[in-house]
Amino acid sequence: MRIYVADAVAFLHYLLDKLPPAANQAFKEAEEGEAVICLPTIAAAELLYLFERKGWLDKWHELLRSVEELPCFTFYPFDEDVLRELEGVGLRELHDRIIVATARAAKAEALITKDREIISSGIVKTLWRS
Repeated sequence: MRIYVADAVAFLHYLLDKLPPAANQAFKEAEEGEAVICLPTIAAAELLYLFERKGWLDKWHELLRSVEELPCFTFYPFDEDVLRELEGVGLRELHDRIIVATARAAKAEALITKDREIISSGIVKTLWRS
């Protein structure tokens, strides 16, 4: 089964039904039981922070329901495996480093992100293409 890791922006675009085709295909694969989408816990925390600030707690609850009810979505913890991968990730932003390290620790097919620094780094394969 394919494994993808999605960053906060990718999961937000999924919840808003605004993913570009390549990223949307990965989420469709997951919905059809052909893949799993992992949401790093650091990205989930970023989403909670955003939703609280925007007054969109209904979206937070939708995200939690999706992860709880759909086997195609799972949280990926910031654990020792991620810490071990973190050392070699040469990105400026700590959250991005953790997300990329999560993709490496999960042995993900690709990281679903529109983050230009992550994409241009080439550290992991990425999906987005808008």
